[in-house]
Amino acid sequence: MTQVAFLKKADLPTKEEIENNINELGCDFEILDDFETFYGIDGIECRINGQKTFFEIYFNIPAEIIKESDFITKDLTDQDTAVSFIWGADFAAGASIGLISVALIDKCKALIYYLDDEIQYSREMLLADTPRFLKEIEKQNKYSEQNKNREQKVFPKKKGILDRIKDVFK
Repeated sequence: MTQVAFLKKADLPTKEEIENNINELGCDFEILDDFETFYGIDGIECRINGQKTFFEIYFNIPAEIIKESDFITKDLTDQDTAVSFIWGADFAAGASIGLISVALIDKCKALIYYLDDEIQYSREMLLADTPRFLKEIEKQNKYSEQNKNREQKVFPKKKGILDRIKDVFK
């Protein structure tokens, strides 16, 4: 999945500003990587509400992104940087990317797009999605906790023909 933020590079927030913005929204969020400025990194390892995750980040010029997604062209004005967030089926990554995108909207008036469905996200839309991601994380954690305490079933290994012949001569 790919979400892209278009913004002015000069307005990029620091790691601390991103963390503070997200924590002020009521989430327990920490970036585990060591960097100060949110630029030139190739991914972020972070923790949201106790769940650790990682996702990739790419920095490009907007022209590289809009040549394949021309529906964005009409919205861009003076944005000189495109930040692409790439992740798989990971609810913690989805929640983290959404909240980082909110911080980018708050700190540098970023325009946020989910390229796979050609959707432009507003701050409100991103904040509305966050509880759903967090709820799915809780479900996963409960399921993992329930299954951790279960005794695993051990199925006997099926015997092959060689093993059966050996049993005959025992």
